[in-house]
Amino acid sequence: MGTLWVMQCAVGCVALLSVVVTGQTTGNQGRSTFKTNEDTHAPSSRMRRRGRQDQLRGPNVCGSRFHSYCCPGWKTLPGGNQCIVPICRNSCGDGFCSRPNMCTCANGQIAPSCGAKSGSQCNIRCMNGGVCAEDHCKCPKGYVGTYCGQPVCESGCQNGGRCIGPNRCACVYGFTGPQCERVCTPEMIKLLAGGLLS
Repeated sequence: MGTLWVMQCAVGCVALLSVVVTGQTTGNQGRSTFKTNEDTHAPSSRMRRRGRQDQLRGPNVCGSRFHSYCCPGWKTLPGGNQCIVPICRNSCGDGFCSRPNMCTCANGQIAPSCGAKSGSQCNIRCMNGGVCAEDHCKCPKGYVGTYCGQPVCESGCQNGGRCIGPNRCACVYGFTGPQCERVCTPEMIKLLAGGLLS
């Protein structure tokens, strides 16, 4: 037998949910218990549609909306979906990999490789120009986080936009502007395409 629920959505739509429970009733010392078969099925929240991948994000994504991958020279953080980690073929020694195959050395020089670390050892790698000092990263303006991997948008991103670089927002469909603050109507899209708006 199924149970029917009506759920009111935040945007005014109504969703009907039907839950069907199957199982068997067993007697247990005068008490009746119901044993469901749901343990044999994987939770639907963990299921993935066949052929669908978590969508990659960020400025260094190549491909199409159906098949995306990190552009050459870039990778994601473990478990992440943003292509923001540069790859360097050579060791950066006392520096860090700041863009594909380019190191930013401790002395500020940008080169394909840097010299070996001297004196105190730093056991972490800082991103986006951060400098390791006493086993923590000192981040440059525009980045925060343990490894300086999180960009900062000082004015924030509105309407579901995401901060993808210092003061740089990626807007969701239907919004535009430096902070995704303007609604982008079909009429505006036509004007933008025709060069009448900027």
